[in-house]
Formats: sequence, structure tokens, C-alpha cells
Amino acid sequence: HLVTISAMTDNVSKYGLTARPANQENDKPENAYPKSVAISALKPPATPLATRIDKYCKSKLPPDTYRHSMRVYSFGCAIARECYPSFGLTPGSALDETWFCTAMLHDIGTTPENISSTRLSYEFWAGYHALDLLQDVELSGGGEGIAEKDQAESIAEAIIRHQDIQPNGRITLLTRLIHWGTLLDNIGAGGELVDERTIEVVCEEYSRKGWCGCFKGSVKEEKRLKPYAMVSRLEGFSERIEPNGKTGVMRRWD
Repeated sequence: HLVTISAMTDNVSKYGLTARPANQENDKPENAYPKSVAISALKPPATPLATRIDKYCKSKLPPDTYRHSMRVYSFGCAIARECYPSFGLTPGSALDETWFCTAMLHDIGTTPENISSTRLSYEFWAGYHALDLLQDVELSGGGEGIAEKDQAESIAEAIIRHQDIQPNGRITLLTRLIHWGTLLDNIGAGGELVDERTIEVVCEEYSRKGWCGCFKGSVKEEKRLKPYAMVSRLEGFSERIEPNGKTGVMRRWD
């Protein structure tokens, strides 16, 4: 019994389940002056699980969404390593693998096939799908690498709540990472946490060309199919996506 409790405790930090304040203003950076991070330092993990999930996402996601997912992963790594080193998001760590799978799968529910196949808000469907996919290699068409239950549930939690942007309560560390990465890439928020050169090299490696219009279209389709969807609570979000391709912190890299 004590061994089980110890393992569960270890998995909290190992898989990004540590609770953080939902309000970003109450989650101050440990270092407010991030240095640039080379693209070579932002390479995805090469574990069997990460490789399987990457192959699956590359086959299912439109190219624009796949590149967005890679940028989200890269931005999250850069922010954590430079501004929040206590997170322990180091290359090759279990948290790095967990974060990579989260970033790659967070928009799997927005594909043309998936967005229209469910009445669920796309984040919820994506979270449930990820929970199964991560623990069953047959769902990805084979391959190797099976996520531990705690790891899969941490990823699912973050995906389900990746647009739960509000100031109340708490979120997991992994959810904080997905908020940072997606908000920076979609509307240019949080640019102060990433050195400009880092943004530049990430966008050179994974082009943003066409992304703002692509994602705005996905949001519009989600609202058309499901007027009650989770994304409907983010007032003005759709209107902030496309202009980000012309103004704000990301404009130079479109």
C-alpha cells in the first residue's frame, strides 16, 4: 500500500499533475529574462511512445495543424526551461515526453473527420480519444510505447482544459504549458516569456504561414456544428486569431 502511494506521489511531478493557480498573474516566472533557445535544443523526444504519437498525428492532422502543434511544444519547452526551471521540463525527461504527446494531440478533435463525428466539444472528444490512444497501440495502427495510466490521464486532463482560460481555481502544470503554447501561437499572448530569437527560429522551422486563418476556420466550424461548444465561452477569441497574423508578437514570423 505504501509503495502504491509513493508511486502515485512520484507521478504527480513526473507527469505534470502538480497544481498551479489558474490565474496566470499568480504564477510569476522564476526568471523574468528568458534567453534565446536554439532550435536544436527543442527537438522532440525520441521515445517509443513519442514516436508512435508523432507518426499518428502526422498522418491525421492537416499540415498547418501539425506544424502548430510542433510550435506549441517548442514554445512550452522554451518557456518552462527559461522562466520556470523548477518544472523540470528537461530534454528526455518523462515530463518532456508527456508534454510532447499533449501538444501533438491537443487539436486532434479539429480535423474535418473528427469535428463532425461527435456532439462533444472538440477538446473533450480529443481528451477521451487521447486517453484511449495513449494506452492502446492498436488505435494508432500499431507501433510501440504505451503510456502509464497516470501519464495518459494527465495528458487527457490538459487537452480537455486547454481552452479553459479563466482566473479561478487551479489547473495542472501540464495545462499551464498548453495554455502558454496555444495562446502565444494563436493570439500572441505571453510573448514576454519567450526571447524573440526563440520565436523566430521556431517559426522558421515550423512555418506559421496560413495558420491564423486555418484555426479561425476550425473555431467557426465548431461553433456552427455545436453552438454550445466550450470554445463559445471565449468571447472575442475568434476575432483575435486572424489579426494575429498581421499584428502583435507573431506578425514577423507569418
